[in-house]
Amino acid sequence: MAAGGVTSPPTEAMRRGVSRGVFVATVVIVAVIALAAGLYVGKTTLGSSSSSASHYLVVGTNIPFPPFEDYNYTSGAYFGFDINFSMLIASALGRTLVIDNYADFSALLADVGAGVVDMAASAITESGSVGAQRNATMSFSIPYYDANQAILVSSSSSLKCPVTGCTTAELAPLIIGVQTGTSSQSWLQQYLPPKNETGKGTVQGFTTVDLEIEALTAGSLDAVMIDLGPATSIAAGSGGALVIAGEVFTNELYGFAVAHNDPEHILPSINHVITQSEQNGTYTSLIKEWFG
Repeated sequence: MAAGGVTSPPTEAMRRGVSRGVFVATVVIVAVIALAAGLYVGKTTLGSSSSSASHYLVVGTNIPFPPFEDYNYTSGAYFGFDINFSMLIASALGRTLVIDNYADFSALLADVGAGVVDMAASAITESGSVGAQRNATMSFSIPYYDANQAILVSSSSSLKCPVTGCTTAELAPLIIGVQTGTSSQSWLQQYLPPKNETGKGTVQGFTTVDLEIEALTAGSLDAVMIDLGPATSIAAGSGGALVIAGEVFTNELYGFAVAHNDPEHILPSINHVITQSEQNGTYTSLIKEWFG
């Protein structure tokens, strides 16, 4: 892995009267060039954002995780809910946005806590036991999105959970893929009995979402546990190959993360952007844009 966990991208936003295509195209070209070259574009390269001379807001993310963050190879631009929110935050701070894509979600969390990037925008859960652990090493904005988990399966699967949600009894016999370092993995570790107790079923960790989806499509997994938003997006883009078997109601809250104790004092601006968007109607527009 390159320094800081940055890699070339593998194969949902506040809009103040600006179309999605125009908005995402404004991400600074330096991020696209550096990622294409496999280089690290961070505060070390661009200059510490704590410096008054800095003009950049370096935001770490982990793609693919549509509709929150993803990458368009044709246009060479990042897009999504979190990306456009980041643009608004950069604008409020008077800085130019630079996107750093991390190949490893856990590395992203470690780096934002240490101040390697100014902010992490990657559908990060800040609530519950997972949030409590993360708050010990990083600081969060006010919540900007409510989320649950989903179970993604092949369309040929017989698994279909009731509307009340998937139960541990239904999930325990399965081979389930999960992205490492996520709240999905934490839930499975907390609530599913170990394989040696049930004699069947297992959980397999994957560094990125695209790898676990490839394994599911290839038939080496029975299911993937992932946040509902991405699960819906992935199923919709699978050509009917994948479907959502049901939800797991975890009632999570997402937040934007910054270095522990916010040494750059940017959380007030981030919180203001979130609050203002909810008050002026742009948050509703964003939900319609990215979630239908």
